[in-house]
Amino acid sequence: MLVLACLDPSGAAGLLADAEAIRAGGARPLCVATALTAETTRRMHGFQPLSPALALQTAEALLEEEPVRAIKVGMLGTSAMARAVGGLLERAGLPAVIDPVLAASSGAALFQGGPGAAREAYAALWTHAVITPNAIEARVLLDVSDELRDTAALERAARELVRRGAKAALVKGGHAEGTESVDVLCADDRCEHLSAPRLQRTARGTGCRLASALAAGLAQGKPLPEAARMAKSLVLEYLR
Repeated sequence: MLVLACLDPSGAAGLLADAEAIRAGGARPLCVATALTAETTRRMHGFQPLSPALALQTAEALLEEEPVRAIKVGMLGTSAMARAVGGLLERAGLPAVIDPVLAASSGAALFQGGPGAAREAYAALWTHAVITPNAIEARVLLDVSDELRDTAALERAARELVRRGAKAALVKGGHAEGTESVDVLCADDRCEHLSAPRLQRTARGTGCRLASALAAGLAQGKPLPEAARMAKSLVLEYLR
């Protein structure tokens, strides 16, 4: 399974977390770096985007020689990297999952050019993939001001992402309210709520892990709802 994302040296998020989740989901990770972050488990200090040409060359070499069955996309960092990855997804024609990483847990921006550039970049990408924003990222991608505080709001956001062209949308409820953590999966005109008890703890990289485990399930031929349920279960186990 091919994964394109940043290299976080702390291992809490990015490619190292992706690789752990992919292996836990039963697949083998092939990792391509899109950016380097200066980051610890406590703080983001900055990041350096890498060359889109080099990332593309590496990914295409792996696709040519390895039995890749799905692709996961994490942090892209720039519009140029997003364009390169979009072309790759279109040519590959494989199941794909996009985790639209826009900011670190500390709030530091992880996409150059601001929210408008991020919206434009991901709108061109999500036609090829399942997109997995959290509630905050969904607000940015849809350019809405209202907070997504409950399951009904999460479902509206997921439906709107699909209406705007995403193959499917899994909007995560970790930032919402309530005793249950509910993620909403929508594809076509169908939606499913994935619920689990809300744990009184947080950790960096849960979004990376969920998207990677989801892609691992798709790589094994699991239907999208089954792969999503497996991914949520793996993240819950990680948090525990």
